[in-house]
Amino acid sequence: MITIFFRDEQRVACREIIADEPWPDSIIWIDLLQPTDLELQMVQTRLGISIPDTNEIWKNHILNRMYVENNIAFMNASLITKVRSPYPSTAPVSFILTPKFLLTVHDNDPTSFHNFAKRILKPEYEFKHSYYVMEELCEEMIVRVAHNVEIVVDALDDLSHHIFAADPGEKNRQKVPQLMTDTLKHLGSIADLNSKISVSVHSINRMLLFFRDAVCEDTALDRNIDILLADTNALTTQTGFLSDKITFQLDAALGMINVEQNAIIKIFSVVAVFFMPPTLLVSIYGMNFEHMPELKLVWGYPIALFMMIMCAVLPWLYFRRKGML
Repeated sequence: MITIFFRDEQRVACREIIADEPWPDSIIWIDLLQPTDLELQMVQTRLGISIPDTNEIWKNHILNRMYVENNIAFMNASLITKVRSPYPSTAPVSFILTPKFLLTVHDNDPTSFHNFAKRILKPEYEFKHSYYVMEELCEEMIVRVAHNVEIVVDALDDLSHHIFAADPGEKNRQKVPQLMTDTLKHLGSIADLNSKISVSVHSINRMLLFFRDAVCEDTALDRNIDILLADTNALTTQTGFLSDKITFQLDAALGMINVEQNAIIKIFSVVAVFFMPPTLLVSIYGMNFEHMPELKLVWGYPIALFMMIMCAVLPWLYFRRKGML
């Protein structure tokens, strides 16, 4: 799909281009969403620009090369997508910046692009040239990444309440292992999302550095880009902190599981102690020796039962008094 944003008198308008439909004048932004081979060929022929194929973009977005050719900057960034799904991912977006317009090519559909499209169409929107369009689109991308970071922050806060909750009580104690298992799974998905955010932030930061140093020659625009770079650095620091917090909560969750397991093992150990003395008595009086005078006592059987009961009750009272039960 080809969407063109162009100047229409004192405002910006947009239009979806189909096949060989005539293009408007004063174009400031061309957005290609999941373009077909025919659409790519049409755009390249119309603009006289060679659009890099997706196979030419490195899988490692952090090391992907950006360059300027014939006063046209070819840049790319990795934007996060499917944030609300169980498996968030990142997808490359190509930015081709000329002095007259900005061309973006992407297969995913970032929310930041939708937000910027609404913003640029407002009557009060002001712009100077395509470089400002690029800068403001990057600003919207950073704002969206910051929103995704807030999702991670809120999710970790909720998990903290589950992990460090007060004593669940006897009724809910049986549910603790399942709750901790769900917590571990949730932590894994949050860690995956945070790592994707980190990749996206680093990618945008790298593109902004290239944009400022190799393309931009406007002092005011330089200052705006420096502010965006400060924002990306702050987000990088925050994602690093969140990564440490995820590790801490993972260790805490595993610790809670170990505590529950130790409590269960402790109960089994105490119960085993209850039955050890009676088992000893039964073993003694179950032996088949001829000379065992106790076996001839009239009260031998009740006495043996009483001794076995006391051997179980006395340890129970002792452990209860020590607070081990």
